[in-house]
Amino acid sequence: MTTEGTQSTRADAIPAEEAILGRDRGEVEDPIHRVSYSFRHEGSDLWVFTWLEDGGHLPEHYHPSLDEHWETLDGAARVRLDGTWRDLAPADGPIFVGRGVRHELKNDSGRPARMRTQVTPAGRLEEFLTESARAAREGLYNAYNMPTGLRGATWIAEFALRFQDETVMTSPPPALQRLVLPLLARFARRS
Repeated sequence: MTTEGTQSTRADAIPAEEAILGRDRGEVEDPIHRVSYSFRHEGSDLWVFTWLEDGGHLPEHYHPSLDEHWETLDGAARVRLDGTWRDLAPADGPIFVGRGVRHELKNDSGRPARMRTQVTPAGRLEEFLTESARAAREGLYNAYNMPTGLRGATWIAEFALRFQDETVMTSPPPALQRLVLPLLARFARRS
């Protein structure tokens, strides 16, 4: 039994958007892509708050089962949707990135950009971004998403297969990934 003043609710544990955006950077750092993230769950959706450093880049990928609404809150970024680049500034408001649409982001504005993304449904995107950032900090892959050694290759294979229903990187090409990744994953399990 709790008394008034000590009762905690899930809403109390969720950081307010204002508190998240008041930070200089996110809680999850990815030094390879020069980006950091914070996360907030709201119902079945996930809000991803992104700090994209000048020179930061999120490589081309797509989500087979997730929809996203990207929005720049401060600064400017460039987004490529199905091969076409466009600027994304706060005045543009949110842009919709549907399931299966190839997209990437980069910041070449000369200053950091703060962004937010509504992900529907939340899926496991927070886990994907957190684990890929950890692997970046450990040096398991490079800016082209290529492994830096055998340990990185086996990690990428297992990681890409585990998340293939939600996030697919387009480099190396998905057709090549479908051939090579299962073999690497099988090798990793035997090692």
